[in-house]
Amino acid sequence: MKNRLKAIALSAVFLCVSAFVPLTASAAARYELPFDLNVASYLLVSLDTGEVIFEKDADVQRTPASLTKLLTTYVAMKYVDDLDAATITARTKHTDELYGMNSSHADIRSGETLTIRQLLYAMMLPSGNEAANMVEDYIANGSRYNFSMLMNTEAKKLGCTNTNFSNPHGLFSDNHYTTAWDMYYIAKACYETPGFMDIATTVHYYMPANYRHQNKYLITSTISMQNTGSSYYRDYIRGMKTGSLPEAGHNFISVCESNGEKYILVVMGAEYVDVNGNELKSPAFDATAAIMDYFFDEYTLKPANSLDAPVTEVTMKYVKGKDNLLLYPKSEVYSVLPNGVDESSFQKVFNLPEEVYAPINAGDVIGTVSYYIAGDLVGTADLISAESYERDTLIFLVEKLGEIVSSLYFKVVVAVTAVLVIAFLAFRYYVGKKYEKMQKIHRTKR
Repeated sequence: MKNRLKAIALSAVFLCVSAFVPLTASAAARYELPFDLNVASYLLVSLDTGEVIFEKDADVQRTPASLTKLLTTYVAMKYVDDLDAATITARTKHTDELYGMNSSHADIRSGETLTIRQLLYAMMLPSGNEAANMVEDYIANGSRYNFSMLMNTEAKKLGCTNTNFSNPHGLFSDNHYTTAWDMYYIAKACYETPGFMDIATTVHYYMPANYRHQNKYLITSTISMQNTGSSYYRDYIRGMKTGSLPEAGHNFISVCESNGEKYILVVMGAEYVDVNGNELKSPAFDATAAIMDYFFDEYTLKPANSLDAPVTEVTMKYVKGKDNLLLYPKSEVYSVLPNGVDESSFQKVFNLPEEVYAPINAGDVIGTVSYYIAGDLVGTADLISAESYERDTLIFLVEKLGEIVSSLYFKVVVAVTAVLVIAFLAFRYYVGKKYEKMQKIHRTKR
């Protein structure tokens, strides 16, 4: 129950924080791994905060191999209205390209009719290349050029800047490339697509009995790390896709979840020989386990604030017996930190007025606080009043009178008035003296 509540809280946090932490391919990794891996590129990003945790050559072009099928699946789920109603029949053209290549398949045979949803399972689990060709055929009416254009257009919409896909399955082509960063954007979009993770986290799936299959048959995910019977199994793995070619090495993109915290890890170009020269069967799984076992042991999401604790205070005026207003964060801000570090490591930068004036209502936004770690912005939260305060009329009038009396305008008015009064009195004195003098002259003449 505790982990479930934390997961709900972190989901809400992500909605708040992500708006303040823009993630680009230039974002620097917060930490470094203390060990070497025989991997060309890797990238670990928090789905809760958008922080880049670990990174190596994530903006260098790589061959994606079957990671390509993530974008193929994304396009299908976006452009096919009903995955269960849309069907296509397998033809020899869907397999001719694959003949003699020992490529991965889902044993779909010519003449068999399948739904697009079934083809997505066939693509995502055993990485069926013929299934990818069938999806391409359905969406682009058999035009590889048009489907590739659609894939690349969608990739650009997702933020990819160094990607070009020339086929739906990922078989090697000089004009078929991407980066770990761009694959993160694609994987994140897939993760956020309703229904995608249901497919990506499936270990076993039954394909239906069909024209060439008298009985339903089982297909299995290539992700051994989510298979409890595998030596690679890790309970934090939640899908998503593998890919391998001689030109690519072993690739694996995974969603990793523990204690309600969620991350996407992209591993590309894992060599089949480790740094010590030992041969590896599934090097991207070994690298994923090494990175995530270490990470979950040493780091965790920690709050920079608490909704129940005031962050700062400002001067408050016109309230009897209350001179300062306590300000509380409207939303929680989290960041990934080493286990031995607490919230005192966050630097706070405030944007606040010098003073506030009653009346003030509970929930009124007074200003903001931005949280930084080592100079990097983690997130920003509005600062609000937790209580309502009415204006004291007497204090308001007295202070306003005091402000008026002490103001430069009032002093100028008083000075001018004083000058005018003195001038008036002087004038009256002058007129009076002149009148007396004239009276004396008049009496003398008489």
